[in-house]
Formats: sequence, C-alpha cells, structure tokens
Amino acid sequence: MGSLFDGSFLRVAMTDRCRCARPLPEQVARVAGAYDALIMREKDLDDGAYAALAREVMAACDRAGVAFIAHGHVLAAREAGASRLHLPLPALGRVGRPEGFALVGTNVHEVDEVAVAEGLGADYLVASPVFAPSCKPLPGRGVAFLEQVIAAAHVPVLALGGITDATEPAVRAAGAAGAVRMSDAMA
Repeated sequence: MGSLFDGSFLRVAMTDRCRCARPLPEQVARVAGAYDALIMREKDLDDGAYAALAREVMAACDRAGVAFIAHGHVLAAREAGASRLHLPLPALGRVGRPEGFALVGTNVHEVDEVAVAEGLGADYLVASPVFAPSCKPLPGRGVAFLEQVIAAAHVPVLALGGITDATEPAVRAAGAAGAVRMSDAMA
C-alpha cells in the first residue's frame, strides 16, 4: 500500500481547478504544509489534457513532499507516470483493478459497497459524503455512516464531504485513516 497509510492521520487535498484562483501547481505549493497527499480530480479534461496537467502537478507535489494520486483517467495517469490512482466505484467495477499502480482507491456511498470495493481490489476507501459538502447540494450521511464503513472495511477509510477544521476532530474520533478536503484546499 505504499507509505501513505503508516498509521498517522492522512490529510488529502482534492483538486477543482475551476474553483481555484491560481494554477494547480501554484496551489500545491501554497497548501503543501497542510496536506500529505493530493487527488487530482479534473473530470472534465480529456486524457491528453489530463496527462499534461498531471505531469505539472506531480512535479509540484514532488517538490512539496505531497503524494500525488490521479483520479479517473487510467490511461492518462499511466502516461503521466502516476503510481497511485483513485477510481469511482462504477469505473473500478467496469475496468477492474488497473495494472501498474501501487495504490488504487475508490469511493463508497453505502456500507454494502465496502465489500464490493474490496472485492475489486481497492487498497483504500473514501466514504462520502460524511458531512454536507459545500461544493454540491447533498446531505451528509453523518459520523455513524463513517463508523459503519470503517467497521465493515479491511482497508483504510478516508472521510470526504464537508470536512473542515470544525468537523475533522469527529472524523479522527470515528477512527478514519484520514480526511479529504476540496473546498478549503482550493481556496
């Protein structure tokens, strides 16, 4: 599973370049001290544009000591040289665990998806939305949902959705391996 999950609480930034006031490589440098890893989630890009941006962001992550995780673009991630990949659960179900990645993760939105995700070879899970996210109108599932996912899982579980300085202590107390933030990471 690489060195990402070493027992310490992992803080992960998730990108959204459309909400960010500066280019992503600059934003990586700006938030580097606050995050251990970055998931580059730029769903609107085609594979060529994703690979080009991924190379720039990976270089910025390397300089900042932040682990880079590609999101959704298997071929572009491979072309860019990414060693970690995050896929939505439906995509992981369609393509299976892609070869050549040291770490593959996925999202779960229901407790019964944990066994499915693990059966497909996921190394870590992102439970979401734990709290109501500020970037889309979804209700949060709550800490009890996160605890149920953690109890069902045999791999590390990260929390996503409405994670802030105020909500992160509850995520830690629930036993999550870490938290994923988008809104404040891209501000």
